[in-house]
Amino acid sequence: MRNAPPEIPVSLVPPPGDGASAADAQLQALLQGMRGELFRFACWLARDRAIAEDVVQEALLRAWRSREALKDPAAVRPWLLTIVRREHARIYERKRLEMTSLHDAIDNEDPALAAQGDGELIGLRLAIYKLPEVYRAPLVMQVLGGFSTAEIASELGLSNAAVLTRLFRARNRLRVLYGLAPAPEALDEELP
Repeated sequence: MRNAPPEIPVSLVPPPGDGASAADAQLQALLQGMRGELFRFACWLARDRAIAEDVVQEALLRAWRSREALKDPAAVRPWLLTIVRREHARIYERKRLEMTSLHDAIDNEDPALAAQGDGELIGLRLAIYKLPEVYRAPLVMQVLGGFSTAEIASELGLSNAAVLTRLFRARNRLRVLYGLAPAPEALDEELP
C-alpha cells in the first residue's frame, strides 16, 4: 500500500488470534498511532511525499523486525524518529553522484565552469592555479568536489591532520594572492 495515506496504516502484525502476544499487539497500536507523525517528519526530511511514504514504510518494517530492542514503551517516539532519520539517510548513502574530471572540463572549456563575463570567478580560478599542487588538490576536492577531510585524506594518501594543514595553507596563500592579510596563525609560515 505504497500510496495509502498515513491515516490508513498497513497492518504490521497478524491478528491477535494468530499467535501474536499482548506485547506485540501493544507495539502495533503504538506504531500505528505514530504513523502520521512519522510521515510528517519524513516529509520534512525528504521534501517529497513519495519518498516520505517509502521511508516510513521501511522504518516501520525495520522497527517491527527489531521490536525486541525497544525496552521502554515510553521511548517509542524518539526510537521511531531515529529509525526514520536513519532510513532517510540510507537513501542517500546508496546514491552516487556522477563525477567529472576537472582537467577534462578545463580542456574542453566547459561553460559550466564560468561565464565569459565573470571576471571575479576567472580571477579566483587563476589564483587557485597559482597554488602549488600539494595545496591546490585538497582545496579543489573540498570546495568544488564536496569531499570531506577524511575522503580527501583517503584519496591523496594523507592523514587528516595533513589535509587540514594543506587546506589552511592553501586558503592563506589565496588571501595573500588577493592582497589580504593571512590568518594570524599563519604569520610564522613563509608565504610566497
